[in-house]
Amino acid sequence: MNKPSLALIAISLIALSGASASAQPNPDEVAIKVSYNGLDINTASGAKVLLRRIEQAATAVCGGEPANRLDRMKTFRPCTKEVVNRTVSKIDSPALTALLRDRTATAMVQQLAGK
Repeated sequence: MNKPSLALIAISLIALSGASASAQPNPDEVAIKVSYNGLDINTASGAKVLLRRIEQAATAVCGGEPANRLDRMKTFRPCTKEVVNRTVSKIDSPALTALLRDRTATAMVQQLAGK
């Protein structure tokens, strides 16, 4: 596996752009470098740190978390989910992929339980 020191998050949000798209930067021009130099992303702790960095970058790429709950549900969360999933897929680390899968499953169970 190739182990680069930077993950580049770039997303095209044409399909995900919604009513609040005018408030967001042009997604075709947005890219954020996320460093994982010095992290062993094949360990649980390294993967956790990198996933947190990716999620923070995804928040920025998607225009920041809106105060309006409807905007969060309709555009922001799908955008960040897509950015995180694509980025983790490109990095191709089994530990990072497993961590994301576990977080996604936990979030789904909590949502179904109404938490």
